[in-house]
Amino acid sequence: MPHMFAARLFNFLFPIPPEIVCMPQSPIQIRYEQAVNLVNEGKPADAIKLLYPLVQQSPGYYQAWLLFSRCLFETGYVKEAVQIARHADSVDPLVSHFQRIQLCMQHQRIEEATGIARAMLEDVPHHCKALFTLASLALSSGQPEVAIAILTPEVTMQPANITLRRLLADGYARSGQYSNAIAASKVLVQLDECFENLWRLLGLLFKYGQYDEFLHFCEIAAKYVDNQSDESSQLALLKGQALRVLGRRDESIHCLTSSLTINPNNAEAWLALADFKDYVFTEAQKHQLESLLNRPVSAEVKCMASFAYARLCDAKGNTQASFKHYAAANALKVTNPHVVEGIQQDLANIKHQYCASALYEQAEALNSHPTPVFIVGLPRSGSTLVEQMLACHSHIEGTMEQPTLLHVEQRANRHSQTHYHAKLGDTLSKLSAKELTDFGNIYLKESAVFRHQNMRFFTDKQPFNFRLIGLIHKILPKAIIIDVVRNPMDCGLSLFKQYFHSGVDFSYNLNHIGTVYNYYRSMMAHWDSVLPGKVIRIHYESLIDDPTTQITRVLNYMGLEFEPQCLSFHTTSRAIHTASSEQVRQPINRNGVCGWVNLAGELQVLQDSLDPVYLSESLALKQT
Repeated sequence: MPHMFAARLFNFLFPIPPEIVCMPQSPIQIRYEQAVNLVNEGKPADAIKLLYPLVQQSPGYYQAWLLFSRCLFETGYVKEAVQIARHADSVDPLVSHFQRIQLCMQHQRIEEATGIARAMLEDVPHHCKALFTLASLALSSGQPEVAIAILTPEVTMQPANITLRRLLADGYARSGQYSNAIAASKVLVQLDECFENLWRLLGLLFKYGQYDEFLHFCEIAAKYVDNQSDESSQLALLKGQALRVLGRRDESIHCLTSSLTINPNNAEAWLALADFKDYVFTEAQKHQLESLLNRPVSAEVKCMASFAYARLCDAKGNTQASFKHYAAANALKVTNPHVVEGIQQDLANIKHQYCASALYEQAEALNSHPTPVFIVGLPRSGSTLVEQMLACHSHIEGTMEQPTLLHVEQRANRHSQTHYHAKLGDTLSKLSAKELTDFGNIYLKESAVFRHQNMRFFTDKQPFNFRLIGLIHKILPKAIIIDVVRNPMDCGLSLFKQYFHSGVDFSYNLNHIGTVYNYYRSMMAHWDSVLPGKVIRIHYESLIDDPTTQITRVLNYMGLEFEPQCLSFHTTSRAIHTASSEQVRQPINRNGVCGWVNLAGELQVLQDSLDPVYLSESLALKQT
């Protein structure tokens, strides 16, 4: 019986009477090798019969304990396998070697630490801490595929080692191997079901849009937290955000208010409530939020709370007063002071690298796969509306703001540095059609986690992919690219009124917003020059005025016919993953057109920073 076996295992960790040990008179090493052979033959239960007396006669036999743990895992005794794996650490014969590695790391002697770890593996194959060292160094140096290559065979040898499993999950996530990252995190929960491991899994499921599983594991995680703890507040917050994405408004609001009941200082929950745009705060909630703003909290907490309070004022129609609160909220945001220069340099490099000759070689067309539809632009330009309308078509699946293409770019860059000793941008002309096809296949494989239907097309609405149009052209020749353009004053104001958790640091300064808008439009002009006809453009204002014509134009470009349900986008039940989720659950309207006019005086800095040609688009709308 399993419980009887578990009881026997408990005795392994503590001294037991020697009379129960019955060890045949054979050398220990021979017995160990016999156990290894049995494992290789797929007979872990038989191997346990050899290992049981072996580890008792030789309790310091590190590798025998490791093999014992593996056998227990393979025979279904998972919890016991974890216990034995942990016990193996207590008899590690190379503790002093790892202490030397730690000393090397403290003094940044990376090569020396690597050498010690490799020597440890020569002395003791599959040594946990040596493997941990090499994989950790690979991850910290931006080589997740190397870490994965180190760890993948080893978690077969040491399946119950939580440290190596956790490192492998990190490697998958950093490499953009989303399904593998989720699977590895599920194994962690299987090995050690605790809040820490469940929280890690929940983060991945939420990030990658796996909401049904997310809600399932939320219920499990709730068993491991005190109802009045900060962890409980964060769990309710994350669940509320997932329910908002799914359009389950009342349930979402219930979770968010529960989060605030537990922890009134949870600024993220206040902000999530405010993101409903039309949510009506009670007077009690308003006083709670004001109280939070007056407390000695961190700048980031005060920043989020200030955005929520500004939204509260905005909902009451007090435009001037709310803008003052938005300005105060933006001033609290701590950002990289060189963010604009970084964007300028990045886009300048891309223009230089992705010239006409560098764009000539392409991947082979992948006809057996669905075709991606990239929707690009700046955030708050109307891209969610475009995606929502297209996703109502019977041949188009809507997904989310995928991180996939950025991870493929990073992976291609690592490939170029390994094989050509140069960055991706400097090797574009050297990459063969096969290499480019491989990267296209990687994109399609990893993006599959976001797809749940077998349709001809799927959307990938990641606005900042506008910088990667050249890469899309090279690795995915059949891809559709849609640029959604909104007039700069409305776009800029909308950016200024939105708190972003990451990735949009320029949006907290009106001058920065205008400058980056100029860079974006200039980048798109470059793509139009070197890839004429590659990008189809939709102007947000034209879409609002004549949605049938504009959506039909895009669908015809894709080889599809217009379907009336594309205009009933607000009735769909699909998950919507952006800050615009509530807005696009309403019928089309002009609320977002020329909203900047009433704040023209406060937005002078934005006007002054814009290229006159782009500014004229806003001014022309003002006249109509």
